[in-house]
Amino acid sequence: MNNSGEVDPMIPGKKIMAIFGFCDIRNFTDATEVLQEEVMVFVNEIAELVHSTVNHFSGAANKNIGDAFLLVWKFQPDDVETSEDGNTLTLKNTRSVQ
Repeated sequence: MNNSGEVDPMIPGKKIMAIFGFCDIRNFTDATEVLQEEVMVFVNEIAELVHSTVNHFSGAANKNIGDAFLLVWKFQPDDVETSEDGNTLTLKNTRSVQ
């Protein structure tokens, strides 16, 4: 974006190494009908579990969209090996997290 807040499509982008995940609350419509006013308490409890678990494994819950969560794990280019075809990433220094 430029200073006026408009998008300038000519500004070059930036390549990042990341894994994106999508988490959806199963049977959310049914839960909404049963829980009614308490549905936000339910969603917030699940959000706490999702956010804390993803954070524990060095990721970030990027966006909450109703009954779904967009999750992201970013990596530095030096930490990743890319296959010759560019479709597979492997972490150089993998570690076990318990």
